[in-house]
Amino acid sequence: MAKLAIIAGQGALPAQIAEMASNMGHAVLIMPIEGQADADFPGFESLPIRLGKMGATLAQMKAHGVSQMVMVGKVVRPSMTALSPDKTALKLLGKAVTRGDDSLLRIIRDFFADAGIETLAPDLFLPDRVAPSGLMAGVAPDAAIAADLALAIRALQALGDLDVGQAAITQDGRVIAIEAAEGTNEMIRRSAALIDPDSTSAVLVKMPKTGQDAKLDIPTIGSHTLAEASKAGIGCVAVQAGQVLFADSVEVMCEACKNGGITLLGFTDQVG
Repeated sequence: MAKLAIIAGQGALPAQIAEMASNMGHAVLIMPIEGQADADFPGFESLPIRLGKMGATLAQMKAHGVSQMVMVGKVVRPSMTALSPDKTALKLLGKAVTRGDDSLLRIIRDFFADAGIETLAPDLFLPDRVAPSGLMAGVAPDAAIAADLALAIRALQALGDLDVGQAAITQDGRVIAIEAAEGTNEMIRRSAALIDPDSTSAVLVKMPKTGQDAKLDIPTIGSHTLAEASKAGIGCVAVQAGQVLFADSVEVMCEACKNGGITLLGFTDQVG
């Protein structure tokens, strides 16, 4: 099989995908992003890279015979000073001026595609982690929670064209928070004081942005986020079935929901 480079950001998913890709017969090269990747990759060839050094990264891929790549793991976008982009990166960033993260990721994908390196989707290696439809844990939502779920979906749909949000929190017909650049966990933490513990359960929805390319940035949620949701007083977590990747097995996710008193469900339609 083709040699596969795993561009590794934060979390355990890059290591899990490396194991699965190796089992599938791929020769795997781990390319952990300096200052971002926080997992260990024992038994794999590893070549650290820097976010701003696009030219050097491509040269390293070519030198190692890479023809396919997968980008996985959360990446915190650094300041331009910390990024210290090379000439190649500056050209790519210039194309993405006034655009959001999705546009930048597409530009990066096209840059590597032009060099003969295909970008693969993370869920290709972990198909059993793609969120299923239906009720996975807890109790079926009542009318009030269902209405808040629909509101969160509508809010994310409305903002998706602006490249904003993969998650929202709603309660009592109000939008409590929309995920911005901080990520889902930080959104949950900053929203905790706004959630009314004496009212109906707050709802957290996770879904792709409008037109989001799953090969480049598939929405991901894990048991750690479920624990944060429980601490904040969120009682229902809903994910778009087939469009969200679990960072942990369904069994682990359901156990986290049981421990935290959370309902977990996968919804199928885009319209609330």
